[in-house]
Amino acid sequence: MIFIWKKNMIRLIQGVLALVLLFAPLTSVRAHDDAHQIIHLMKMMFDTPENPLSIKPVVIKADYAIAGWVQGNRGGRALLKRQGENWKIHLCAGDALKEAKMLEHAGIDQKVASELVKSLEIAENGIDRAILAKFATFEGIMMVDGSTEHSAHGHHGPSTEAKQSP
Repeated sequence: MIFIWKKNMIRLIQGVLALVLLFAPLTSVRAHDDAHQIIHLMKMMFDTPENPLSIKPVVIKADYAIAGWVQGNRGGRALLKRQGENWKIHLCAGDALKEAKMLEHAGIDQKVASELVKSLEIAENGIDRAILAKFATFEGIMMVDGSTEHSAHGHHGPSTEAKQSP
């Protein structure tokens, strides 16, 4: 009896492992596709030949993402939200997006907010300090309506919320 139970348990474990191995690459592909879509969205909205937009890192948890961006001498972070199959910029800020409480205030579940902040910290650990300093140049918080696209794009003039890029 124990032999049959042990044999069935081994088959069950093998089956679970097979499923994990089958779907693990799909999870990785989905995250890669999401990051690519986010970068493409932001570049379409804000990139120009005379003022290119650099986006790195992009971290994703559940239906939320944070993307660091630099354009010229300025930068910041964008909080994005998945809507259906697409991503939309929800808001832009600087270092405020490194705080879980800020993300919770923006409507993100506490657990997801904490995971997002931890992922961002890890991802930014390998980023050059000069770039991190540019992320902090975005002052305040700018709500972005994903349907307005280019109207959210401003210039890098004085630090007012209405005049900042992404």
